Amino acid sequence: MPRLIDHDERDRQIGDAAIRVLAAEGLAALSVRKVADEAGIATASLRRAFPTQEALRRFCVGRIRDDVAARIAGLQGEGRPLVLRLLAELLPLDDARRRELAAQLQLAVLALTDPDLGDSVAQMHDAVHTVCASALHELVRTGGMSPDADLPREAARLHALLDGLALQLLSTRPADPRQVADAVLEHHIDALPGGAARM
Repeated sequence: MPRLIDHDERDRQIGDAAIRVLAAEGLAALSVRKVADEAGIATASLRRAFPTQEALRRFCVGRIRDDVAARIAGLQGEGRPLVLRLLAELLPLDDARRRELAAQLQLAVLALTDPDLGDSVAQMHDAVHTVCASALHELVRTGGMSPDADLPREAARLHALLDGLALQLLSTRPADPRQVADAVLEHHIDALPGGAARM
């Protein structure tokens, strides 16, 4: 009797392998053969799942987005502590998130000249912006930010801060990235309209 293929598990293996390859060796190494070797599966099996490199690249972007969303969905709590944990999920504070960001940056560079991949990267950008807006709404809801604040402007400012902080953490690799991230994020939250007064 032929062995049944668990397609979800196979896709998970391929996604993990592709992100490792992107993070360690860059976009040029993201070939079907290289990813198949890294995943420990037959090249033909990977080609059946992702017949083109474009399909594999789009899958990687979606995989990163889905992994971040799953971690965020598992968070509990409310107010400032929840917001800090929420924003931390978007930063390279451990090996897995460093790999995600390194892979994401490789794909984002390609997306500048690849319209198909550009749509996928734009969706990821929009998802990060949504998280920023949700974090601010949570602060307003729990009294950690003035309800009179300009939320769209503050969401754009927070998004820009996160993007810059993520790149800084990835490139400088501080000994305690969480301590650095917490200090920056807490300072920013305190500086929001009504932030420090409502701690």
